[in-house]
Formats: sequence, C-alpha cells, structure tokens
Amino acid sequence: MKKLIYFAVLFFLMCSCTKEIELDYNDIEPIPVIEGHLTPDTAEVIITKTRNMNDSVKTEGIKVDDVRIILPDGEEFQMDFQSDGYYRLDSKKINLVTGNTYKLKVTIDGVEYTGESTLQPKIEISEPEFLWTYFMDWMQVLEFETTNVPDNLQVYCWARIYRNGKIYFSDAGSCKGNFPFDIGLYYDSDMENDPEMILNDGDNLKLEFRSIDEDVYNYLAEYNQTKTNPKQYFTTSVEGKICLGFFAVYDYVVFETTYVKTPHEQR
Repeated sequence: MKKLIYFAVLFFLMCSCTKEIELDYNDIEPIPVIEGHLTPDTAEVIITKTRNMNDSVKTEGIKVDDVRIILPDGEEFQMDFQSDGYYRLDSKKINLVTGNTYKLKVTIDGVEYTGESTLQPKIEISEPEFLWTYFMDWMQVLEFETTNVPDNLQVYCWARIYRNGKIYFSDAGSCKGNFPFDIGLYYDSDMENDPEMILNDGDNLKLEFRSIDEDVYNYLAEYNQTKTNPKQYFTTSVEGKICLGFFAVYDYVVFETTYVKTPHEQR
C-alpha cells in the first residue's frame, strides 16, 4: 500500500477531488472557445463562446464557417455539425500513427484558428483499487501505477473519472518512468460533507487515462492550477484575433467498476 506522502510528488496533489476542467473563463467580451478531441476511435469538436462568470446558463455548441482535421500528409477531413452542437466526422475514421502531428483548423467569420497535437504512445496502468488513507482525516483514494513508461522518460497524462455517466474528476499531470498515482476522492467525515463528491454503494465508476502531449498538458494544467485564462493554444490568420480552448490528440485506457464502500480503521 502506498503512503499518502506520494501526494507531495504526484500531479494529483489535492485534499479533495478536482472536478471537471470547465472552460468558462473570466468576465470578458465573448470570444470563441474551441475544444477538439481526436482519438483512434473518435473525432469530436465543440465551439462555444465565453460567457459572463455570473451567467449560470451554459453556452451551446455553435455552427461556424468550417471545421476540419488535417493529416501530416496534408489530407483534410471536413467535419459535420450535428444536432447536439458537436462537430464530428461523418462515418469516417482516421487511422492515427504514434508520433505523428495532426492539425485542427476552425474557420469562424472568415478567421482561421489552427491548433496541432502529437499522438503519444499509450500509457498503460495497473488495475486501479480503492483504499483508505489518513490525511487530516480518512480519505478515499483511487490508486494505480503506470506500467510501460521507460525510465527517465517524461510523459503527460489526463485522468478523468465518470460517476454514473457524469464527470466526477478531471486533472492533467506528468510523471517520469513508471510511477504510482493516488487520486484523493473525498473525506469520509464532516470535513467534506458534499453530496456531489461522496461515493455511494452501487455507483458506476469509469476511469479514463489519456496519454497527451506536453502542449495539451501545459494548457490544462495552467487553467486548473490558476483558474485564469491560459496562454492561447491556437494560432490565428488575423493578427489580434484570439480564442480559447485546445486540440488534443490522444490514446487512452479505460477501467470500469461498481463502487463498494469498505470500512476503515478507527483512530
């Protein structure tokens, strides 16, 4: 069993769960927000506009001039706007190659926004397990290790946990060589009496562990750590035009389980 001291060196340094990285930025004039995902299974892009932080209504995905993915050899795949507000490829699948860099080009009101991302080798992990550890009080922790990262190689990852189909945890981090990860989920005490965070018997939990490149990691980590608008990820065809968001190309592993709460020791 790993001790909680790992929290001092892991990217998951926290005393409670970090929720979804929601790209609802500081109070500024509405500008485009592009969130693009390309995996061996799917290609998905959503474009929204920033909203006032006091506005509780989330922005729906909007239709723009053009959205396309560009392969390393220059071949382009145009994406189609769908009824749920996302752009996807129409019955097409892109065969991704590790080490290759792919581009996303979005055209909005005549301005082109281009971002690129490189597919990294898939990081494999051990089967996650739940354990209790004492850190100011009893904390429920999800523990696993990377299993195929070469010594002294720096890799970047993005862990997401879904509870009953909804996002429960999201954070990006890095490690060098094979490394243990302990994700603090919630305190089993009055320290954190938040019904949104507490896990209950029978909850369906899915861990998705994504292998991302350094640029995507830097963007997500900066936002999650500072809660401010990160450095712009996309380049633009018109000087002075800005947008927020990122384009991530990644492979991933998934583990799914039904949560069963176990007793912990008394102190």
